[in-house]
Amino acid sequence: MKNTNNEKIYTGLELKKLKKAYRKSNKKSLISKNIIPNESKGWVIVETIIKWFIKIILLVSTPKDSWKNKNKSRELIDRTYSKFISSDSVFIPISLSFYFLVSFVPILTVLVLLLSFISDYSTVFIDVILDRIIPGLKQVIKMPQVGPSTGFQYTTITLLLLTSTWIGSNGWGRFIYLQNYIYGHESLGNFFINRIKGFLIVLSITLYLFIMSVIYIYFYKLFSLEFDSTSEKTFFYITFYIYLIFVVYIGFTLLFKFSPSFKLTWNSVLPGVLIAAIPNILFISSFGFLSTQIDYKKYGTIGTFMYIALFVSSVAYFLFLGLIVNESYYKTYYSSFTIAKNQLFRKRV
Repeated sequence: MKNTNNEKIYTGLELKKLKKAYRKSNKKSLISKNIIPNESKGWVIVETIIKWFIKIILLVSTPKDSWKNKNKSRELIDRTYSKFISSDSVFIPISLSFYFLVSFVPILTVLVLLLSFISDYSTVFIDVILDRIIPGLKQVIKMPQVGPSTGFQYTTITLLLLTSTWIGSNGWGRFIYLQNYIYGHESLGNFFINRIKGFLIVLSITLYLFIMSVIYIYFYKLFSLEFDSTSEKTFFYITFYIYLIFVVYIGFTLLFKFSPSFKLTWNSVLPGVLIAAIPNILFISSFGFLSTQIDYKKYGTIGTFMYIALFVSSVAYFLFLGLIVNESYYKTYYSSFTIAKNQLFRKRV
């Protein structure tokens, strides 16, 4: 259709041609220099990269049958991307990383206290593992030591464990609230209930890390005694990072599956697990390797704190991104609503 000025008029069904004609008219206009286009080529490239990364993760972690419907697949990627670039994606990970940072030291304190009850395990954990993946932490944080057992000492340790765990529960209580919010669950939960659940999550994380640490330290002590210094380092970095993949993957899977207030299947959380696990594994591995090449101790407390803050921010950000991916996958292929865990009868979609 053309008007009297021989200019073609586009309808709403021809959006691509309409945008192209709009940009072309701006270039010809005398005031085009004062007009900022809504889209830039640079941002289109960023969008393509992000969507490509999301698509690769989803192809690996989701059943092949779910990709036969191209419209559903496109809807899944677009839904994930739109949530990723929303204003929530800017502020939520920042606040979440702050609360995770607060819970980092309590979890670490409880973990070291538990390992102290096993001969030399806390020493190996601090000197061999922590000092190699978090440079300078030993000099910054005074780790508690367990001496001869007395009734007073057990009471003190119990109070320290409970207090540290309660302090660390605040951030994980907000994480539960965030999951309910992102999925659009009917009940976001009140502050007290979420705080209790956060307390249980901190206990579970600490117990999980304790069990995994005991297993690794046992095998490390079993084989490393036969090596010299160079062979011991090689043995540690190879075995630890292979073991790290297993620990992080299983840990994130359990976290995404059991922490929400609603029911989720195992398959529905796997995309988010990969989104959260892969970058954090690469982060720990790369900085662990850099610690062997750079003497971080010369930077003192500031260097250690910046490392911990960056690590916690990475965990919070990719956990949030994993939640977005899982929500999009769940709402696209499973159901448009969530079902509370205490609900006896499952609703039909």
